[in-house]
Amino acid sequence: MAVDVRVERSPSAILQVLRDVAPAEAAVFEGDFHNALQQASATFDLVPLNRVVNRWWGIAHLRLNPPTAEEREAVRRLRAGEDVGWSSPQERLAAQRR
Repeated sequence: MAVDVRVERSPSAILQVLRDVAPAEAAVFEGDFHNALQQASATFDLVPLNRVVNRWWGIAHLRLNPPTAEEREAVRRLRAGEDVGWSSPQERLAAQRR
């Protein structure tokens, strides 16, 4: 059974996770964040900044919770157009709870 480690959706939490588990990516996140912050300061538009935070939040989560071999195989099968046995995400979740 896999344990899902949560990442707080804040720039500081994302940065800390990346520094701990993916230092090279932490530097890229810092650059992306600072660029979007400068843009937001000039335009008063937070959309680009939120996009950066959302994108890197997902990446930080994946670095802490890498896909299992079973999940990677399901993705491979889906990409190949194979039936993975679920008609919906809800059906998949229900199957996992059994």
